[in-house]
Amino acid sequence: MDKIEPKKVENREEEGMINFILSHSYFIFFLAVILGALLDPLIDKEIFSNLLYTHSGFVMLIVGSLLVYWAQKTSLTYKQRVSKDDTGSFFEFGPYKYMRNPTHLGLFILTLGFSLMINSLFGVILNIIAYIITRVYFLKKEEELLEDKHGQVYADYKKKVKNWL
Repeated sequence: MDKIEPKKVENREEEGMINFILSHSYFIFFLAVILGALLDPLIDKEIFSNLLYTHSGFVMLIVGSLLVYWAQKTSLTYKQRVSKDDTGSFFEFGPYKYMRNPTHLGLFILTLGFSLMINSLFGVILNIIAYIITRVYFLKKEEELLEDKHGQVYADYKKKVKNWL
């Protein structure tokens, strides 16, 4: 089997591309909630008015927030460690042991829960659409960039850890 060699990043623009992709994919979820809340007055029916939806939405909001926090904390710890010690395998820490995109999954759960809490049918629908857009475009592009940047280390990680989105 051919080894994939890491690509040397020559300039900061290429290095910042992953952050650019991530920020836009996060924005899609935010936009889904906002547009959902703005479009909901178009229908005069409360779909998720049952207290079960409100409580489920609240639990999803908490679980999604905790997952995002855990993923971000793990990423920060990794960045601090890498600046001191340049080791090869660094992807399998925190929630990254179990899924490749914990922040995206957390954002999806969080925004879906918030949409349920505010009784937003369009919010739920647009969050599902945001999930599909994120999955098809942003996560695919992010993984290509990570494989280019980290080579065989990331390719091996992709084989071991599932993508839950």
